Amino acid sequence: MEEILQRLGASNEGRGSVQQGLPDKLALLERRLVPASPVASLDNGGSMLLNQNSVHSVTQPSAAHQQRSQRDGTPSISNSQQQQQQRSLDGLEASSEQPLKRRRLQAAGETGRAGSKAAAAGGGARGASPPAGGAQQRMSPFLAGESGGAPRQQPTPSSSKKQKNTISRYFPQLSGGPGGVVGGDTLATAAKRPSTSPGQSEQQVAQPAAIWVQNLQLEAQRLREDNQRLSGELERAQQLQAELGNSLQRLESDAADARLRSSSRDEAVRDTLLRLAIATARQEREIGYQRLQAAAPRLGCLSVRRRGIDVQEVWDDGQAFTDLQAKLRVLAQQRESIEAARKATKRRLPLPGAALPVERGGGEPGSVAAVSAAPSVLHPDDWVVQEEIFKARLAAIKREDELLRGELARLESEKMTHIRELKRVKDEESSRFAGFPVLNNRYLLQNMLGRGGFSEVYKAFDLVSLREVACKIHQLNSQWSEHKKASYVKHSVREYHIHKELQHPRIVSLLDIFEIDNNTFATVLQLVPGGDLDAYCKLHETLPEREAKTIVAQILSGLVYLNTKPRSIIHYDLKPANILFDKNGECKITDFGLSKVVDDGQTQGMELTSQGAGTYWYLPPECFVVRHDAAAPIISNKVDVWSVGVIFYQMLFGRRPFGHELSQEQILRNEVMLNAREVAFSAKPAISAEAKDFIRRCLAYRQEDRMDVHAAAAHPYLSFKKPAKAAKEGAAAAAAAAAAAIS
Repeated sequence: MEEILQRLGASNEGRGSVQQGLPDKLALLERRLVPASPVASLDNGGSMLLNQNSVHSVTQPSAAHQQRSQRDGTPSISNSQQQQQQRSLDGLEASSEQPLKRRRLQAAGETGRAGSKAAAAGGGARGASPPAGGAQQRMSPFLAGESGGAPRQQPTPSSSKKQKNTISRYFPQLSGGPGGVVGGDTLATAAKRPSTSPGQSEQQVAQPAAIWVQNLQLEAQRLREDNQRLSGELERAQQLQAELGNSLQRLESDAADARLRSSSRDEAVRDTLLRLAIATARQEREIGYQRLQAAAPRLGCLSVRRRGIDVQEVWDDGQAFTDLQAKLRVLAQQRESIEAARKATKRRLPLPGAALPVERGGGEPGSVAAVSAAPSVLHPDDWVVQEEIFKARLAAIKREDELLRGELARLESEKMTHIRELKRVKDEESSRFAGFPVLNNRYLLQNMLGRGGFSEVYKAFDLVSLREVACKIHQLNSQWSEHKKASYVKHSVREYHIHKELQHPRIVSLLDIFEIDNNTFATVLQLVPGGDLDAYCKLHETLPEREAKTIVAQILSGLVYLNTKPRSIIHYDLKPANILFDKNGECKITDFGLSKVVDDGQTQGMELTSQGAGTYWYLPPECFVVRHDAAAPIISNKVDVWSVGVIFYQMLFGRRPFGHELSQEQILRNEVMLNAREVAFSAKPAISAEAKDFIRRCLAYRQEDRMDVHAAAAHPYLSFKKPAKAAKEGAAAAAAAAAAAIS
């Protein structure tokens, strides 16, 4: 230690002579003493800090160092030397024990903090500031002894600028006054510290830097491996993407081919279905023609006859009617003959008080010739026998006459069907849609079902849903005014908007609507193949009460649906022709062209704005009221209840209750419905008192006395439970209620 102090004193004595060359010496010491690795120090908290120029010092020497080396003739540290030094640092004892490392770091931290305090105390005498971040570096004791001599020379601005890149950046400032050492200690305290060689100090500083560099190398190696792995995954993903792209192209090509084949197949199937449907319709039409031709000789045909200047169509009865009428004439002649013989036989009875004839019998019974040839007086006993014979003959003739008349009635209904079919065929032949057209590229029209005033109904085949439908074609007359056309279209559009929302088993479903041309459009409906109630009534004339009641119950079920919230719809054109039967005989309501929608809040009904429309036989009296103030009459769903009563009466008695034989014009002119105050029932056929009461309540003249739809549907008459069963159920319910009350 004494030797070290003597050497430091000698260096202080020569300090004044070498003051001018101090920066160069400091630069030389910097090149020799600063390791080529990041210089680390400890902050006040004991954490290791890296110098801000550590990376630069590790990688390559600075430009200032190279300039000073060239000026002083001192060789600089080359990159190869730095790499060798780096490899030597990497081989330091990185696996030394942890307590030893901690003690060394703590000692370095204490030295750094002491140097920071000394630098803060003497900061006014120096022009250069410590490195950024407060990191202080250790200084060799030789430099500490050298700085304890003569007073320091104030640096000039140029020397201050150079001093920024000198060793002062890496070593703490000296403090403690004359004889001061690193950390602000005096010579005495410094002498007490254990001496540390420059190699040991460099080793202590370089160990954390080596660990840091090693960690960086490991991290770089890991990143390179991750990069290689990710590059491989990226390459595989790109290959997979290319393969999937090729597969997608193949699949798209296959899908396009499949769609093309499917489209071709669908077109082929559509064409085949179209041909088959047309062939079937044509065959049905031919069969219908043949059936009409075959039935014409038996039932008759239409012929044209001229009466004066008028030409009209008349019906000529067929052979079946001729034969039946001939048989009926024969029976009538036989009846007349028997009646004549009966009267003649009765005249042969003896007068009161006259003697009885001795001989009995005479002539053949039932023969007028025999009666005339017999004795003039007939014994009463013989007359009794003869009377029984006449009665038996007349009874047999009556039975045969009834059979013939029943056959005639069946022929009449068959003739009506035949005439209706002839009319349909005639209308079909004159229609412009008779050539099996496909409407809206979907509906193939097959055969006409019927024709109304301004519409035609065709049986059609839906080529998309593959089912049979009914296509109703509405045609506007070209001779109509624009106002009339607009009114007709308005009613049709209203029918569409009302009908499209209705889904009920007792309502015919509306499926589609489309335009054909400027004057023609079509609505597509559910096909109901069982015919209508009007044709059924004409075929059977009268229906049994139970069957008629079943039909009325089904109609009221549909009307209840129409008047269930949130809707309230008045059909207004309910008649037998608008009641259709499906293949199971169930009823469905159709034709909503005149329907009225009652707005919310109109609890008393609505105004009738289309007075004069509808079928007059089935409309109530309030629809014919003409008020003096020109106000429209008020109607409600009781209009449909009146129509139900008329339909029920017609099914039971075979005729309408009011204006049966009159035309609509006569009904309107004679005010028939305005005077329909009481309904009359005929004796035959006999119906129940409950049925008569139900009809009277449906046909009440005043709206206030008439049932509404819900009351009519809930009427006890329409309950199909047996009275005994209903009574038992009522008694059981009453007993259960009494037991519940007792408990």
